[in-house]
Amino acid sequence: MLTSRTLLEATGISRATLNNYIAMGLLPRPEVRRQPPAPGEPAATLGYFPEWALARIEQIQSLKKSGIALEDIRQQLTGQLDSSRIKQLDNTTAVQLDSRKDVQEMGAPQARSQDSDRRMATPGPAPVLSRESVQVSIDHIPYAAYMVNYEFQLVWLNNQAQEEFFGREPIPERAEDRSMLRTLVSWSSELPKPDQVELMKSHLGLIKHRLPRQAFTRHMSHLPEQDRQRLLDCYDQCPEVQSRWTQTTRIQHPAPENGACNVVTLSFREGVLVVYVPEQASVDELVGWLAQRDSVIRTLLGQRLPVLTPLAVLVGDLQNSVRICSELPPEEYFELINQIWASLDPIFRKYYGAYGKHTGDGMLYYFFPQPDRNYLLNAMQCALKIRETMRRISQEWQLRKGWTNQLYMNIGLNEGEEWLGTFKTNTSYELVVLGETINTCARLSDFARFGKVWATKSLISKLSVDERESIRYGVERTSDEGQVFVKNTYAQLSSLLNMSEPKHAKLADIASLAVAEVQSI
Repeated sequence: MLTSRTLLEATGISRATLNNYIAMGLLPRPEVRRQPPAPGEPAATLGYFPEWALARIEQIQSLKKSGIALEDIRQQLTGQLDSSRIKQLDNTTAVQLDSRKDVQEMGAPQARSQDSDRRMATPGPAPVLSRESVQVSIDHIPYAAYMVNYEFQLVWLNNQAQEEFFGREPIPERAEDRSMLRTLVSWSSELPKPDQVELMKSHLGLIKHRLPRQAFTRHMSHLPEQDRQRLLDCYDQCPEVQSRWTQTTRIQHPAPENGACNVVTLSFREGVLVVYVPEQASVDELVGWLAQRDSVIRTLLGQRLPVLTPLAVLVGDLQNSVRICSELPPEEYFELINQIWASLDPIFRKYYGAYGKHTGDGMLYYFFPQPDRNYLLNAMQCALKIRETMRRISQEWQLRKGWTNQLYMNIGLNEGEEWLGTFKTNTSYELVVLGETINTCARLSDFARFGKVWATKSLISKLSVDERESIRYGVERTSDEGQVFVKNTYAQLSSLLNMSEPKHAKLADIASLAVAEVQSI
């Protein structure tokens, strides 16, 4: 038995081509075997093919060099080529196609008795798949597929796309290094000019409504001037399509052996899925599966590539929640909490906050770089809007209950560069960021009191001069005249608290952290 890796190395074909041959019935489906894990590494799986698969691929390559279409090769090798079609081919080609003996001598299985079939476990060529028989799922898309966000950064791809676009090169760790623009420009350079334009338009049409021209230009800064201009021309000519849209574009595949293909694209709120389907394969099954949008995006996001990305973090905590819970009947307490989350959700959406988790009366949200806005400023504006909304909710419940309790959401803001990934369960997925940025932010929310918004110096310092000038931030200091708010300054937490008090012990690990209160924008 030969591994898929051995076949690829021996023949020089791509993984996408290999999968295409399997889908067409030219090769059998591989036998998947689990490999013993190396020390400290997870277990891996490999696909195994019969020995004759190598000869079959070499035969296909030889026939293609003779000018025979891949569909004719498929029909002949699977016994479906009409005799009239054979007569249309030249003599040399016809002999090559019609010689079953050649196939057998190169190692393909011959007709055998039932006893020999039982003795030999090696399967023969797989039957040709019908147009209705393709089983489509995220794990079994039989064609090269990937997903990009609205900054053209790669967030997911399958093995076929990995081989097609990156070969054995590792996927970059950082989000900004995962732009597909350079890859697409390089990959499409072998296409006819009209196909180059169509390929780029198939991507840009679904992204344009979230990617302003100025932001798109910034994403092309690493490209040569000629490529930048070509992409800008495509951007300007490309009509903006609906955000919930599936479209199919036919182009000539840059790898000649693959012939023409259909590029199927589908837009989600989180990005755009792109699938390259060989022309001879039906797209009906794929498009039908893509129609299950919610299921598709949940699965995609559950398998997204971990990425090292800059981000801002917002952690909020409801002050005195234990006391409030004890003073309210259970049904009213749950009503209050649900009202808070329902009121805050549109705010997070407005400022592009990504849900992290709710833990009882606390919350965690992430803010990632946006093509048209500063994600750090988004987080800060979101926090101040939350404070305003909580004041309104507090007044409503004071009137309703006749109590003097004030409802405060204490907020901490921080920024950093951390690994972003997902944790999956049987029914859902959870966006997870790993690193000290989140832990520090949670501690900062513990420090905040009476609905104040506290941000780290590192976050505020990363804003532009104009952005910082638009923000009222600083620290209250004690003077002879009482408490004075000193603008545009920071303080270490240890200078704002008596760290010797037991109640402040949990803040000891951030005692030296430089912070400032954000009051308004």
